[in-house]
Amino acid sequence: MEEIGRLLLEAREQLGLSLDEVERATRIRAYQLEAIERGEMEAFPSPVQARGFLHNYAEFLGLDADAILLQYAEALQSRRSRLFPETSYKEPRTGPSVRIRSRRPRWLSSDLFVAATIVLAILTVLIWGGSRVITVLRQHTETPEAALGLLISTTTPTLTEMPLQSGSVTESTTELFTEETPIPTQPLFLGLADKVSLTVVVEKSAWLKVMVDGKEAFQGRVEGGDIFEFQGDQVVELTTGNGAGIHVFYNGQDHGILGDVGQVVIRLWTLEGALTPTATITRTPTETPRISETPSPTTTSPPTPGG
Repeated sequence: MEEIGRLLLEAREQLGLSLDEVERATRIRAYQLEAIERGEMEAFPSPVQARGFLHNYAEFLGLDADAILLQYAEALQSRRSRLFPETSYKEPRTGPSVRIRSRRPRWLSSDLFVAATIVLAILTVLIWGGSRVITVLRQHTETPEAALGLLISTTTPTLTEMPLQSGSVTESTTELFTEETPIPTQPLFLGLADKVSLTVVVEKSAWLKVMVDGKEAFQGRVEGGDIFEFQGDQVVELTTGNGAGIHVFYNGQDHGILGDVGQVVIRLWTLEGALTPTATITRTPTETPRISETPSPTTTSPPTPGG
């Protein structure tokens, strides 16, 4: 440091400048210039400020400022080495390495644990999702069961003997009255609906007539394989001449074949269900009366005289 200060002092004296003149030119205080020329760089608050003043003063005197700063840096380094001597660093003594064997089985690794956790999580999600799907499907497929009342009409034949009053008839006639006594037919309750929807599937050829709310919707001959759909607000009436050829679905419910081959069937469907019109059929077979023969008197001619 003293060498740097002496170099600057000699340069100033060669130029014939005083400290006051240098202060006015460099804006560096005279006491700071004196400290630099004495080599007392520690008088400045920080090395950075000392470097700045040293650089400006050297340039003003026409010296190589970079060389001066390099010399200043070397002086700082040497001073620091004297103040803080390097201590020899000894590496800690290490003993022989001992491998500690893990008690955990080789197959039980961290990767296997992570994979098992992921698989378990996936299975849990699948089981939970499957149970939710099954629950939703059950809720959508549950339908209320409708109570169906089936009514079979019975026929009670009655026999009545009625004698015929006739002079020429020798035997009485027996009349046989066969009267069907229908029981009032109750509708098949299938649950209330907003419309009467009827689907007719033709199994065999037949004659068909359909009335919807009192108006004729169809009349004619149908063939097997034909499908008709009718929809009414109150009632749909169906008449066919071949009950075995007509298959009916009412509001999605299968009502099956309407009757036998060649059977005339009349059926009505309303909002409350299916109705079968009541009918009374009376058959009166009568025996043909037998007429007995009545002998008539014979006329005898009187004998002729002389004969």
